[in-house]
Amino acid sequence: MKRLSYLVVLACAVLSTTASAQLSTRCFTDDQLTTYTLSQGRNNWSFKCGYITQAKRDFLNSEGEYQVYASGCYSFAATGPTATCTFFIPADENAPCIAGLVKLGTCVTGCYTAQEKVSFGGEYWPIADAYASGVRTVTALTKDASLVAPTTGEQAIRAFVAGETVEDVFALQTVDGRRVEVTSEHPMVLATGEMVKAKTLQAGDVLLGVRGEKVELQDVSVFRYEGTTWNVQPLSKEKIENVLDVEGLLTGSVRFQNEWADDHYRLSVRDEASVDGL
Repeated sequence: MKRLSYLVVLACAVLSTTASAQLSTRCFTDDQLTTYTLSQGRNNWSFKCGYITQAKRDFLNSEGEYQVYASGCYSFAATGPTATCTFFIPADENAPCIAGLVKLGTCVTGCYTAQEKVSFGGEYWPIADAYASGVRTVTALTKDASLVAPTTGEQAIRAFVAGETVEDVFALQTVDGRRVEVTSEHPMVLATGEMVKAKTLQAGDVLLGVRGEKVELQDVSVFRYEGTTWNVQPLSKEKIENVLDVEGLLTGSVRFQNEWADDHYRLSVRDEASVDGL
């Protein structure tokens, strides 16, 4: 299997673990819901049909997770039966209910490759090694960070995420020799402080480094990735505390691909950052 040392993002499912932080494991490919709207639709349908309580629905929606079912897949109707799929599970509150389903767990979106170097405690670790070592915090921007001074601190980790996938990946090559590989929806921070999806980037765009430096993109290309992916979800729900340090570049956590997917985010240019209304 091809191994990469760069960033990749994908959909994952939640399971418990005895390690230092909760470990989340990816759903089967056929039940990947790639947008927050679909995720909400699955949860609202599950509540309507009596599979989860209102409190569970609201919690999953607030965390950008969605309910999954044994032998059930979202792409079943398009792909036909597979080794794991027997039922088509809707992601639309208005869809008819299906009786007799067995709840399996929940899913989230967003993962890095196992060797992706993310900052934990101010030190860059391959993300799989960080989980194996019992790391409990991830480096992120602080509440007083700004575009002028993007100060960082440590945020408690709510969960690690891991699993296998096949996905189109955008390779971002910078003029100073950095190379980061991300899926189309992954959020990157421009030099202006604006959070944008990787699929919108092109050569000549300028990203923001963790020290506030401007990093120009030399090339953007697309390839097919197959392999293991990981991610980290901070406990904090403050947007600015979910801007992480990956290979020295600022990038949004998995929360920006889920519960904040439709929000506009821009790091303040003032000395005191504000995320009001973001």
